[in-house]
Amino acid sequence: MTALNVYFHNTHCARLSEGAGGALRFQYLESWLEDEKVPVSLRLPIADVVYEHAQVAPFVAAFLPEGQNLRARLERSLHVDAEYDFGLLSVIGRESAGALSFWPEDEPPLDNEPRYSALSLEDFRTWREYAHQRPLQFPGKTIRLSLAGAQTKTALFFDDHDNPFFPENGAPTSHILKPRIQGCVPSTVFAELLTMGLARAVLGEEEVPLTDLWQNCYRIRRFDRPRTESSVRRLHQEDFCLALGRMPGQKYEIERHQERLLSPCFNLLDKLGDDVLVVSPALERLRLLNQVILNVLLHNPDAHLKNYALLYLDNGSLRITPLYDSLCTFGLNFEVEGGVWAQDAGPAAHTRNMSLRIGDALLIDQVSQQDWEYFAIECGFTKAFVRRRVRSMADSVSAILQPVIDSVLEEHPVAERAAEAVASGVTAQVRMALN
Repeated sequence: MTALNVYFHNTHCARLSEGAGGALRFQYLESWLEDEKVPVSLRLPIADVVYEHAQVAPFVAAFLPEGQNLRARLERSLHVDAEYDFGLLSVIGRESAGALSFWPEDEPPLDNEPRYSALSLEDFRTWREYAHQRPLQFPGKTIRLSLAGAQTKTALFFDDHDNPFFPENGAPTSHILKPRIQGCVPSTVFAELLTMGLARAVLGEEEVPLTDLWQNCYRIRRFDRPRTESSVRRLHQEDFCLALGRMPGQKYEIERHQERLLSPCFNLLDKLGDDVLVVSPALERLRLLNQVILNVLLHNPDAHLKNYALLYLDNGSLRITPLYDSLCTFGLNFEVEGGVWAQDAGPAAHTRNMSLRIGDALLIDQVSQQDWEYFAIECGFTKAFVRRRVRSMADSVSAILQPVIDSVLEEHPVAERAAEAVASGVTAQVRMALN
């Protein structure tokens, strides 16, 4: 049997083990139980029990990169089987989403003091050039970083003067960086910057993290890594995919199953309110509703269960996290030999199919008022309240659309093609919502 020690912040809290046939087990330490600490997941509540594979597997998978292509690249560079979740987490789990880190039993963090080393711009540009082939490889070193999702990304620490540093031995990072998706036009770097800028202008600075461009990469400040005067703190988080006990591959609705996944998220908030884990369920329901509506208005059909999450606060309560990973896909297409795929036919089909349906709507540009009313009933709102909220947010998006685009273009004139696509897509979505 092999095992990993699980650390919450810097405290050893649990043991994650793998037995014969790959069966996973998880057990809290007695010291963690005695102190009545918070759980590492809602699916693994504090209890003096051994959790078995069916409950543990979604927890392990939640922290790992997704997608066959990205996993295959990690397999080549790290020499770990792409399908071996436990082995992959043992190699890259020193820094992850939330407050957890995972360490082999013979490699305790006390013997590996977290530290930072200065990262040269030349070395970062080398990473950026080869990131799609070697996502964790920097010149002369490998970053032990585990971030969910199928898109290539990295995370670094930036000091108060915006100097980049490479994290070592599980040192917490401050920002996540994404290069453009290869072959996609216009650039996803500009498209995501514009989308998140619009979201921040509508929802406010507390509800959407600060984003910018750095060295031709999209950069977002981590909301689960608040800065203090002298360091970076870790805050724990849990996406709704894990909170509902689902594997990452189940983060989408499946059309043929007529499955509804948004209503369980709102139901969970109600249950957490009953359990006094959410201070104000009505407020958190509104936060989640705002994010769902805004993702539709911003033409982001890929908003799935891993793009909505819960943040664990210092007092033990939970709240909806700030919005993240919102990308307007209108006009995004992939270059192919001899042209651009789907360019002549308008937005490619993959940029319109919604991960989580609103009512009976399957395509993001075909969400009717009736669909919003069905959604309201399913999720425990009145139809009138959701109608008013959709119209109010549509008006807000319409009012700030051009100013945000102008601001981005003033700083990045080369973003014009992405700005045109975002403006067209968002304008159409706002018009649909208001009609």
